[in-house]
Amino acid sequence: MKLVKLSLVAALAAGAFSVANATPLEEAIKDIDVSGVLRYRYDTGRFGDRGYGFQDQRSSINDRQNHNYRAQVNLSTAIADNFKAFVQFNYSAKDGGYGADSVSNTSNTFNVRQLYLTYTNEDVATSVILGKQQLNTIWTDNGIDGLVGTGVKVVNNSIDGLTLAAFAVDSFNTDTEGDILASSKLFNSVTTNAAGVPQDGTLLNVNPYAGNLYGAAAIGSYEVLGGQLNPQLWLSYLNDTGFFYALDVAYNTTIFDGINWTLKGTYLGNSLDSKMKSKDTIIATEYVGGVATNVTGEEAMANGNLFALKGAIEVNGWDASLGGIYYGKKDKLTFNTLEDVGNLDLAGAEIFYTDGSNLNGDIGRNIFGYVTAGYTFNETVRVGADLVYGGTKTMDNSGGEKLEAVARVSYKYSPKLNFSAFYSYVNVSNDNQGQEDGRKNTVRLQALYKF
Repeated sequence: MKLVKLSLVAALAAGAFSVANATPLEEAIKDIDVSGVLRYRYDTGRFGDRGYGFQDQRSSINDRQNHNYRAQVNLSTAIADNFKAFVQFNYSAKDGGYGADSVSNTSNTFNVRQLYLTYTNEDVATSVILGKQQLNTIWTDNGIDGLVGTGVKVVNNSIDGLTLAAFAVDSFNTDTEGDILASSKLFNSVTTNAAGVPQDGTLLNVNPYAGNLYGAAAIGSYEVLGGQLNPQLWLSYLNDTGFFYALDVAYNTTIFDGINWTLKGTYLGNSLDSKMKSKDTIIATEYVGGVATNVTGEEAMANGNLFALKGAIEVNGWDASLGGIYYGKKDKLTFNTLEDVGNLDLAGAEIFYTDGSNLNGDIGRNIFGYVTAGYTFNETVRVGADLVYGGTKTMDNSGGEKLEAVARVSYKYSPKLNFSAFYSYVNVSNDNQGQEDGRKNTVRLQALYKF
């Protein structure tokens, strides 16, 4: 593995530094920190009745037997006193395994996913990060697939136990994200006739991510009553879309004899911009049989509110949690996150991508409760299960009761290499008696290597 890493660094450095009066190669690469991720996923989803509950398709698993690859290589180096440069090269590809699209993709290439400059002043414990960077907010996915934006972030750690941050983002990589409102097959997809004229479906006329994002956060960590209190406060304004605010509070302590106990509460709310809710703003156009009908912001949009509560325990290799979540409106579309399910710690695998339940924009009032349990053998192999039950209520009775059962297993082969798998069964009961219940069976096998 060391030889592979050295060859890659040498190749990248040779291209970057092969100019007149270049720094010698050995000197150029010796101070470069290399890290990254290699991930392989085998994903397959089968639908008992695709017509009900699964039309939106914002899940990343919508087809059978797909092989998904992602590789990220990070290079970081000091370029001057207090200055560091960071670049992330990203490779992503999907190979089909079933049907007419079963091709092995060999044409995708590495691209630059993140590129930023960091200035750090240790005297005031402040860093300024400028460039293309993953956002890592409470409203976005903070894993390796998270939303990237171009902007500036300032982070200050001068107060013990408190991190303060401010950020401004000019643009987002929403063109490559499949877990946002614009990717919905219900709200932004139409069929056309031979002449290309829309016939049936809906097309969005607004882009919630078109404006700039400005925000701030305060993240604390304090010892309280023998335990750890971790509060977070987030505020942001997305131009022409709305003002977003969030509060997350977690408390962790050890009770009785070695029982680790955690209680966490989260609130996400927003106040949409008056333009977004105006009767003069055409939010979307609906097509039925080729006839178009405009939908205004006043008719379609509402402020979002999300409440989540979770309790968890760990003892002698056992872990369990119990929680619940409430969000959405029966008759209007609400946003609760900016991407995927945000940075919320939820149970289940597929239920929050069913019709009416997408946290990043959907129509429906949702209430879910869940329980998880698992056991870890020798700190390496964990076997567990999730059970999520609840439902979605809508004014046109297009919701229904929802149930998901998930079986999980993971194997920590080494500190850097992990294998995991899950099987998910989701059932969506139909509020309208004229249709069959929707069902989905999903399997994911994953190998993840971090270096």
